[in-house]
Amino acid sequence: MIQSVKLDKELLLSVMKPARYIGGETGCANKDFSAVDVRVCLAFPDIYEIGMSHLGLRILYDIVNKQPWCAADRVFSPWVDMEEKLKVLGIPLFGLESQMPVKAFDILGFSLQYELSYANVLNILALSGIPLESRQRDGSWPLVIAGGVCCLNPEPLADFVDLFVIGEAEEVLVEILKIYRAAKKSRLDKRRMLVTLSRLKGVYIPALYRGVAKDGALEPSCRERVPRRIVKRFVRDLERAVDFSYWIVPSIEIVHDRIGIEVMRGCPHGCRFCQAYASFYPLRLLRKEKVLAMARRLYRMTGYEEISLLSLSSSDHPQLKEIVEALVAEFRDKGVSISLPSLRASSLVGELSHVFATMRKTTLTFAPEAGSQRLRDILGKKLKPEDIFDAARQAFRAGYRTLKLYFMIGLPTETEEDLRDIVSFCLAMSSLKKEVDGHPARLNVTISNFVPKPHTPFERAAMCSVGDLAAKQEFLKKALGHKRGLIQLKFYDPHMSWLESVLAQGGRECGRAIAAARASGARFDAWSDQFNPAIWREALSVHHVDAALLTAGKQGSFVLPWAFIGTGVPASHT
Repeated sequence: MIQSVKLDKELLLSVMKPARYIGGETGCANKDFSAVDVRVCLAFPDIYEIGMSHLGLRILYDIVNKQPWCAADRVFSPWVDMEEKLKVLGIPLFGLESQMPVKAFDILGFSLQYELSYANVLNILALSGIPLESRQRDGSWPLVIAGGVCCLNPEPLADFVDLFVIGEAEEVLVEILKIYRAAKKSRLDKRRMLVTLSRLKGVYIPALYRGVAKDGALEPSCRERVPRRIVKRFVRDLERAVDFSYWIVPSIEIVHDRIGIEVMRGCPHGCRFCQAYASFYPLRLLRKEKVLAMARRLYRMTGYEEISLLSLSSSDHPQLKEIVEALVAEFRDKGVSISLPSLRASSLVGELSHVFATMRKTTLTFAPEAGSQRLRDILGKKLKPEDIFDAARQAFRAGYRTLKLYFMIGLPTETEEDLRDIVSFCLAMSSLKKEVDGHPARLNVTISNFVPKPHTPFERAAMCSVGDLAAKQEFLKKALGHKRGLIQLKFYDPHMSWLESVLAQGGRECGRAIAAARASGARFDAWSDQFNPAIWREALSVHHVDAALLTAGKQGSFVLPWAFIGTGVPASHT
């Protein structure tokens, strides 16, 4: 009999948002964890509100629970108040639905969506009472696996994770579960099971390798035949992968509290800075009929008042106009709005203006990325200013009053003139609304810092220094001057971007530094009120990780830590 963790009322009332930890939400699978062969705990290394907003976690929860011999539960990083309570009371971290200790599960699967969650990954292991390093865990411990965009460079966490899924997990996860189930029944030892798992396409087992050779291939550390290069997995039948039977409705408000339908996976553009292009290549689409069927079913299951059409660039879906019109016609009388959070500036905004005019207004987002056309051309961003301005005009005529824009700074070849062009672009965009009602538009402008990412054409580019990024941010603030009341600027912390670059570019040498940073208190590094760059600089220094070298530009002869991974992206794009 599996023992569950007991949470008393006094404990729950002593922390913020106790609903983060109690489970029992509408839409849970409600399986008997003692009656299945394989128990999986899906871990998102951030708080509940962020993890439950991630569509990938929902997809995997659905897939695992559809297997009659499996059950999936969830765990998230406890906020600092709950972590302290768990430590004081000696309570191990637990799954939300089963209340089972995480260490009692067969498999613990992490979703790695951003590098600044790495300390939280190790903290979940520590709070669960699970040894941090893979070599310290025999078959009596959960098999620790990880997937997600960050696994395109898995090496910084290689010492801690037993198995990485490179690419999309929907199909390979079921294959992993079947092998694990057979190994568990036959009492196969962990190493032999890992060798078997290594033969699955898209699976990388760090313990079976010494590292990356000079030719970019893996150097095996075992006698068994194992792949020397790992090829990314991708789902061919997207419609089947996202055919939900379960959709949990959280008990508290989350970041994206709505129905999310992935209408397209992949992107036809391939901007040179974009890691998502390599991660989700090739392009796959959902048919209009499938989108409508999913919307109807998920609405019946949840009662949400917003349906969001998700993709990297929704307006590139060839049926988007027909999809939106059909959804609006279906749900208008139910008071349900349709949102397009990733709408690329195109003629579709004009074609759909009659639809937008009848919808509850959610913010439209455009991503010029750079202020100057010269820099957009270098980025491979195939957008002209007139395209974006025409789309904005149509949006204002349809009743939108606020638009959101995304830019990056610190890009290769960037000059001061490129920064001035960001300001000019924003002022011109705001002024367009005067043509409609005589008043300028409010703009929410997010300025991110360029970070060179693995498997992009810019993967060898240098990262701009923290000081230079801070100076560029100050320049933009001053250049906008009194217009900052109309144009709201949001900047990313240069120190966070620096750490993101270090962890994105690093190899196995980063592992001990990550562990040291966690031990020194690093938590929630993507949260400005929790992030402490001094902890990381000390940990990197003590463990002899040359952050300056990792963030510098790299010559073509330099062997990148992720060279052994093939994404399937044509060489013409790299």
